[in-house]
Amino acid sequence: MKVEFLREKYPKFVYQKYSYQISGKNLEIFFDFKIEPNLKFRSKIIIENINQNLPRWNLGKIDNLVFHLGLMEIPSYWKATCSPIIEVEAGKLNKEQIKWWEDLIIKGMGQFFYQNKINFRQPNFLKIRSLGRFDLRKADTGPTCDRYLVPFAGGRDSIVTLENLKKKGETALFLVNPNEQIKKVVKVTGIKKQIIVRRTIDKKLLELNKKGYLNGHTPFTAVLSFLSVLCAVLFDYKNIVFSNEKSADEGNLKYLGKMINHQWAKSSEFEKMFKKYCKKFLVKNINYFSYLRKYGELEISKMFIKY
Repeated sequence: MKVEFLREKYPKFVYQKYSYQISGKNLEIFFDFKIEPNLKFRSKIIIENINQNLPRWNLGKIDNLVFHLGLMEIPSYWKATCSPIIEVEAGKLNKEQIKWWEDLIIKGMGQFFYQNKINFRQPNFLKIRSLGRFDLRKADTGPTCDRYLVPFAGGRDSIVTLENLKKKGETALFLVNPNEQIKKVVKVTGIKKQIIVRRTIDKKLLELNKKGYLNGHTPFTAVLSFLSVLCAVLFDYKNIVFSNEKSADEGNLKYLGKMINHQWAKSSEFEKMFKKYCKKFLVKNINYFSYLRKYGELEISKMFIKY
């Protein structure tokens, strides 16, 4: 379908609410979205084996982190129609935060805009409005244990990061929807502590994709970043260590006069943006960084061979 038709038919995307509950050993999180006039979605995230950490937490203290996780789920659903207005009812954002989120969508969705030939530079392409009545505060206490949480996908880069950190202190793997291949690599690493997250996309979105609604790249590393902060707080890990390397800063093409980088959420620009936002609005004492930032592919390959 044509983007102009979709934007006119579906003028507004609404982040209605978030909710969460303990179910057995797990924390279940839900996000409700609506694209006016008639599309509704419910996104679900499960963080496994959270019950062991409940004595440390009054769960109400994580509301702001959960709310922000819902904000980061927006691009996956918004992209179906590219509605010109995003309204946030689930919580309150100030002007600085609204600007940050508008920048994230424009920069993080660059590859998607290029693939679908969308003019993201047109006037009034995207406006975020905050309608939430409750001002959610950042966590007043954060992680205290100086140990490492490593997002792990089983590839060369994350293996190099993991092997180096194992020498420095206690390390846990952060796994989102791990498949059998990743589980095999995890077993080889010998790391026993694993924080596992199940992220489920509403099937109704997949049905829209089949009908010709817009689809394409979203900044998944940004999703992992917000998820990892929530897990670091819940499981008490002060350091979140990604494996993004130097080449992630390189754009791959120009579109509408702007450099498009399909790895933008892995770039040093996003890393700096996120660290600043996290400290100001989420939790102050998280150390979020990429272990391989200064290395190129050849250097990382040489390190990988050692393992």
